[in-house]
Formats: sequence, structure tokens, C-alpha cells
Amino acid sequence: MSEHRVVIVGAGFGGLSCARKLTKASGVHVTLVDRNPYHLFAPLLYQVATGGLPDEDIAYSIRGAIPGVDFRRGEVVRMDVIGKTIRLDDGTVMPWDDLVIATGSVGTTFGVPGVADHALQMKSIRQAREIRDRLLMTYEEVDNGHKPKEHLRVIVVGGGPTGVEITGAVAELQRTMRREFPHIADSAGVTLVEAGPRILPMFTEKSSAHAKEELEDLGATVKVSAAVDRMYPTDVHLKSGEVLTAGTIVWAAGVAAPSEWTSLGLADRANRLRVNEMLELVDGVWVIGDTASFEGADGRPLPMVAPVAMQMGRHVAAQIKAKVSGGSLTPFAYKDKGQMATIGRRRAVVEAPGGIRLHGTPAWLAWLGLHVFYLAGGRNRVSVVANW
Repeated sequence: MSEHRVVIVGAGFGGLSCARKLTKASGVHVTLVDRNPYHLFAPLLYQVATGGLPDEDIAYSIRGAIPGVDFRRGEVVRMDVIGKTIRLDDGTVMPWDDLVIATGSVGTTFGVPGVADHALQMKSIRQAREIRDRLLMTYEEVDNGHKPKEHLRVIVVGGGPTGVEITGAVAELQRTMRREFPHIADSAGVTLVEAGPRILPMFTEKSSAHAKEELEDLGATVKVSAAVDRMYPTDVHLKSGEVLTAGTIVWAAGVAAPSEWTSLGLADRANRLRVNEMLELVDGVWVIGDTASFEGADGRPLPMVAPVAMQMGRHVAAQIKAKVSGGSLTPFAYKDKGQMATIGRRRAVVEAPGGIRLHGTPAWLAWLGLHVFYLAGGRNRVSVVANW
């Protein structure tokens, strides 16, 4: 009897979690497909973007992460849910019995003029390197007189966890650069711009206020209720009429699922495919992570974060195992284990079930411990801890 063929598209948190659970399943052959040969630990991209960590510390070989996995590097250009095949960019056609779509998310500009052309985003190692190079080279170019001192200013748009983390890291970097460029360092600064009334809106008001205070203590400026109207190479125009000038503009205001797969089913405004209670799009096609639109207990789609993707990946693996063995499928239920955001070294906020709230060093240690635990590869863990 031939093995049950499972193809997983995407080696992010969801795809990797699903593959790990299925690789040792009897009678199942798993093929994992991704455009990159490595798993990207995206929560630490901001550290690469600000020079805190080298690239290799947050990228780990997929083959090394799951020994024995049948990995195929390639870009998926077509998914045929009727013919049960996928096609790669090199023309390879891969048949499947079950397909798991775990294609993650991409940055979205919300149609704000100028963002796509003038802002830097942070969804890949290449983009993180671009931010790092811009930040560091600007000091050299200002020091040489090739650029005005105003270019040392940095604007971060988006007050969610990513925006808060990159703002705090930039503020710490600018403090460090004072030793190397003391005569121009006073011209540097970082401003966090958030359209809503407070940063970290998914946290309690107390945690949001604490995060704002910590950022300001680091020297950052925080602007709330400040929606962006349009953007130019070195200017951000707010809807209030205020114009902010900077040499580096980072857009961290939101993400969406890839638009190329919306034709596979019913998609929401963020291009996420609506799935049933089992996480199926249609029979034999599963959608997990940022690409899936699944309502939580509050009636709203679950957030696009790693814990959701990992739980979905493990759930789908269990469903496929049950399907192969003739068992019954079970509905997916997300278990919220809390949320956390780091602001800087020994600065963070953590909120966990049961009313647990941590700020400062205890929160930062909890954040660090959790991220190091989930980081793939022993060498990567040691290096990250050593750098911090």
C-alpha cells in the first residue's frame, strides 16, 4: 500500500510544527516546500535590523530542524485543489493527498501613497539587512558631509509589538553610536507613529502606558492618534498636517496574507482564507497560520502570531493522522497563553492568563527565555544568549 502523501507549503512556525508532528507518522510521507532553505525566526528580525544579532542566528536549516524531512526548495506558482497538485516555478508538478497551506504573511501598505516606494519593511532577512545598512551607513554619510544631520532621524510607523520592538532597538543603537560619532549623535532620534489612541492596543491600558514610558525613557518620541496621510523619500505627512522628517522610515503598520491564493476560497480583507472548524478549506486542503481566517472565542479572527500558527500546525497534523488511521476529526480550539513584547534590554511587558502582568526585567527575562526555547538549533540559542 502506497504512503499517504502530504505536501506542506511554507516552512514558517505553522508549517514546521505540522511537519514535525507528521514526519514520524506511520504510512505518511511528508514533503515540505519553501522558497528558502532555512526557517526564519521572525520575532528576532528587529535585532538583525539594528545590528544586535547576525543573520545566521535567526535562520536555521530546514533539513537540520527536521532531520529526515523530504524538503524541496522552490516557489509555488499554482495550487490545483481539484487535480490535487501544486506546480513550482521550475515546472515541477507535485501530487498530494493532503495539502497544508502555511504561506505566512507579507507587509501591507493599506494603500497609503508613497509607502511602497519610500518605506522599509521588515518581513525577511534581506529587508532586515537593508534597514541595518541604512541605519549604520547614514552615520558615515552624515559624518562625511554627504547627507544632512536630519537624516539621522528615524521614523517607525505602527505601534504594535513589531513597531515597539524596532523603536526600542533603534533608540538603544543610537545611544551606542554616541561613542563613535559624538559630534553628530545629538541629531539622531527615533519617533514611533501610531494611528490609534495608544501603542500595543492588544495589551491592557496599563501595559501600553508602561511601554510608552519605557520608550520615552530610552529617548524615543511616541506619537499616538497620528495617522499617516502620505509619504515621501524623507518626509512623513500626517493627516493632522504635521510633517516629520527622517532619513530612515520603517513601516511596521500591518501584515496580510499573500494575495495570490485568495482565489482558492473565500478570503477576508487581509487576504486570509476562511476555513471550517477543522481548519479545512475543502476536503484534503488545510490552511494554517497567517493565511487562515478562523474566529476565536470573541468572534474575531485569531491574531497573526506564531503561537496561533504553531497550535494550528499541530492540530492539522493530528487530523491528518486520524484521517489516515480511520479516526474521527476534531474541531480546532485555540488556547491563549498570553502575549509579550520587548522594548529594550531588561524592558518588556508580559500578560498571561489569570491576570498575570509582568513589566521590566522579569518580563524581559520571560520574553528572552521563551524565544530562546523556541529558537531552532543549539548553536543559535547559545549565540543569542551571548549577544544579550
